Amino acid sequence: MTGFAKVVATAIVVLLTAFLFYALATGDVIGDQLHVWQRVWGVYVWADAYSGFLLFSTLVYAFERGLGFTIAMFVLTCCTGNMINAAWLLWREPELYRLIKGTAA
Repeated sequence: MTGFAKVVATAIVVLLTAFLFYALATGDVIGDQLHVWQRVWGVYVWADAYSGFLLFSTLVYAFERGLGFTIAMFVLTCCTGNMINAAWLLWREPELYRLIKGTAA
């Protein structure tokens, strides 16, 4: 991962975490969700997001080979968002890069 990509991933983790705390402190989690689910685009966005979480979880499982860890990450991602995925990429990046580079050669 390039330095730029690491900065972007780190920024995603930090900014989404800060925004999550802000949303939890100022928003109405249940009321806001019910409002979103009443709109067709709200349902589409949720379906798209959770499909992406599931696809990313398959990548995590393919790399980690631990079903428990993968399920825990999926649940955390569903509860908090892509900051968990960005943090995992920062953590596993050196090994992923070696694997990708090795298979591309």
